[in-house]
Amino acid sequence: MYTKEELVKPFCLQGGNIGILLIHGFTACPIDLKPLGEILNSFGYTVYAPLLAGHGRTPEELKETSWQDWLASAEEGVTFLRGNCLKVVAVGHSMGGLLALALAAQGKLDGVISINCPVIFRDRNWHFVDKLLGKQEYTAKPYKENEIGITDEGLPHYSYTQVPIKSFVSLNKAIHRVQRELGKIQCPSLIIQGLEDRTVHPRSARMIEKSIKNRQKDVIYWAKEDHYIILGSQRHKLAEKISQFLSKYGLGVQLLHNR
Repeated sequence: MYTKEELVKPFCLQGGNIGILLIHGFTACPIDLKPLGEILNSFGYTVYAPLLAGHGRTPEELKETSWQDWLASAEEGVTFLRGNCLKVVAVGHSMGGLLALALAAQGKLDGVISINCPVIFRDRNWHFVDKLLGKQEYTAKPYKENEIGITDEGLPHYSYTQVPIKSFVSLNKAIHRVQRELGKIQCPSLIIQGLEDRTVHPRSARMIEKSIKNRQKDVIYWAKEDHYIILGSQRHKLAEKISQFLSKYGLGVQLLHNR
């Protein structure tokens, strides 16, 4: 049986001189990205996954943070990897993808990969949660009774069962802010979107692609994969696609070693 303490903690996997920052999603934790991180590390990358502010503790603590705090946690991760690696790439899942794109827009990355990054939610009501401010503090996640869960692949997952309305409003503000900044991205960008994602509408990937003006960008639409492709049966192929993308743009571990 897994404990909360072991699931929520950051992790670092030492590898070569290309660092990959893994950024988890809203209300989630680094454990979601550990299976993917272990595969990328086996390819030779150094991998680091921080715990974002307000996460991995209680919904009450999350309510006291904002998207700027979550971004600051990700920035600290970049700083950590810069101290050990020649190049730093961010791979973000869901809201983590949004934060990764924000870092890229600020010129802090050598490459960026977003996975199921929210621009348009499947449930349009989520874009208007600000109407609930002052009326209720939290909303329950549908069909989620326990913070710790085990996927069909036998992998652990951790996230809050309650979402602070105030935090959700902050997430929506981040979406609007990052959308306006996407045109500033100059580093190679990979946008990955599962077509069976029940949280993020697949049109989100197209909107991100159109907004990034830099021509060094690729998009992968993944058939028969949902929001948690990172924990699904395709995670090995996902890691391979990420590694192929990085090699294509001169960020492969072996390529840099041979220069």
